[in-house]
Amino acid sequence: MDARYYICLLTAVMRTAKIISFCTLFVLLAPLQAQKKLFKGKPIEFGVTLGAANYMGDLSKSVAVQEFNPMGGLICRFNLSDWVTLRGNAVFGQISGDDKNYADVDAFRKQRNLNFKSNLVEFSGIVEWNFRGFGETQTANPHSPYLFGGLGVFKFNPKTLFKYMPTDPKGAALHGADLQKYDNQWIELQPLGTEGQETTKHNDRRRYALTQVSIPLGIGYKQQFNGLWAWGVELGVRKTFTDYLDDVSLDYVDNQIVGGNSGALAAALKDRGPELGYQNYDNGLGRGNSANKDWYMFLNFTITRKIVGGKTVCFQF
Repeated sequence: MDARYYICLLTAVMRTAKIISFCTLFVLLAPLQAQKKLFKGKPIEFGVTLGAANYMGDLSKSVAVQEFNPMGGLICRFNLSDWVTLRGNAVFGQISGDDKNYADVDAFRKQRNLNFKSNLVEFSGIVEWNFRGFGETQTANPHSPYLFGGLGVFKFNPKTLFKYMPTDPKGAALHGADLQKYDNQWIELQPLGTEGQETTKHNDRRRYALTQVSIPLGIGYKQQFNGLWAWGVELGVRKTFTDYLDDVSLDYVDNQIVGGNSGALAAALKDRGPELGYQNYDNGLGRGNSANKDWYMFLNFTITRKIVGGKTVCFQF
């Protein structure tokens, strides 16, 4: 065999080795690139949230399980980076409270006998901080716990259920006949000034605004379950700057003062003890605790879908 044979054989071996090396590299790297799935810009996600709402205030000694109410809304997320996500919320829910929840263990609350419910509408802007970085694919950091905080504006309107009773349980006269038309109705409390708001004697007490500012705070967890969709769960509280989510804050004001300003219905609803046969609380006695502002909270699930951005970049050698 002459030298040309060995040269041709060596050339063929080198070419085969190059092909094998190239194929091996492609097999090893192609799946990794598929998993990495690079994006052109950060995506915007849109979705829904569903869960339960509750509140902490003068009609709750703790979070009352009986007072969980449904909530839901829309959310929009922009992943500023793997670590920071910006989010907007538009949420509707309901909160409620009732002294009857604690009547067996708290004599004051049993006699006070107040209750309320209020629809809530909240619009908020929130920043999420992702503990471990949140990737935008199912395989590149597809899940992360997060803390969140932000600023919100909410609207509320506390109401109470009025039961017309011409006499109390002891047979004494209770409600005048003029109140019978309100029987079994949910009455808006803010216009009634149940704590003497804007009366001559208490003209320094203003009716509370029904639109207020809140600070959302909480913790959550989210996870991608494919290239487009993600789900999450979170617990968030809202610090408010009002003590009137439940229409209770200060002290009892005399029936003549409240009734003279806002009518017999206001006098009947500011102290519900007589409905159980108790005497009216004395003028000036504490009705609530104004030192502690009210809070509301959401326990909710989220599901979002990428609607803008998130286009893949084709792999190039």
